[in-house]
Amino acid sequence: MLLSPLLAVGAAGPGLIVQPYWVLVTIVQFAILLFLLQKFLWGPVTTTLQARAAKIREGLDTAAAAKREREEMKLEVERLLTEARREAASLAERSLQAAEQAAAQIKAEARTESERIRQRAQVDATQLHDQALAQLRTEVAGMVIAAASRILGTEIDPAKHRGLIERSLDEAGTELGRKN
Repeated sequence: MLLSPLLAVGAAGPGLIVQPYWVLVTIVQFAILLFLLQKFLWGPVTTTLQARAAKIREGLDTAAAAKREREEMKLEVERLLTEARREAASLAERSLQAAEQAAAQIKAEARTESERIRQRAQVDATQLHDQALAQLRTEVAGMVIAAASRILGTEIDPAKHRGLIERSLDEAGTELGRKN
């Protein structure tokens, strides 16, 4: 409708005829439309765009803060892992040292115990040897007295004879000890 007067067919033929009244009406309509758009539409649209831009900036700031926080957490995790590795290595070293000390202590105790057992066995062997020797002397002395009694046909005082035999055996034992 607005353009229909402009496209009117004139006497000269079809063509475009510019009428100043309609140009003025169109400019006024455009100005009113522009005013209304600016008043009712431009303000809310710019407010919405500004709010959207603020939200985007806020989101970018939040993302940057989250990224910084993530980087800080990553550094903290690395620090904690390094500290945990160091503590684990220290604990392993202390455990190894404690195990080595325990092993050394057990070896020392075993050596002490084996030495004690060896000495005890040596003492026991010496005692058994001495007991066997004493028993052998007693039996040999008894047999010699009995043999001498039979040979001589008389009873010999066993106490004197035993003393004589004991002295002889002691002398024989010292002679054997010198030869060895």
